[in-house]
Amino acid sequence: MNDIEKALLIEDETKSLLAVGEIVWKKTEASDNFENLTEAEKTFIYVEMLEAEINNGGFDQYFYNTSGDYYSESLQAYKTIGAHKTVKIIEEAFKLFPVNPIPKDNEKRQDILENVDEETSKKWNALEDKFYEYEENIGGLLLEFVKKNKSEFK
Repeated sequence: MNDIEKALLIEDETKSLLAVGEIVWKKTEASDNFENLTEAEKTFIYVEMLEAEINNGGFDQYFYNTSGDYYSESLQAYKTIGAHKTVKIIEEAFKLFPVNPIPKDNEKRQDILENVDEETSKKWNALEDKFYEYEENIGGLLLEFVKKNKSEFK
């Protein structure tokens, strides 16, 4: 039994997610661009990154930090795990970014964010409130994704 299989046996959903996350994030230490991860592991990481940023500081923080470099990958990751209601919220937030397509360059996004108007900030805040309602169990969807793809988690 490998470490991922052991992590999936943990009954508490949060503890199981944390255990899987620890295993996958450890693999990223060798490379900043996730090139040593499988596609399934990247999906896990992209969901975790967006979740962490939104929960810590909202969409503006997500875009401001390097996690925002992976905005399109994160959106696809939510689609992949089947979080369709959450995808709609994320898509709305991404459409509000003042420049489209959203720059992959972190410094460019930061410069743009310095001039975000009050109206955009209010709309992001409203979307964050919807995001925090968690109409879908993102953790459960993510764990189901890992279970279905556990051969890709090494």
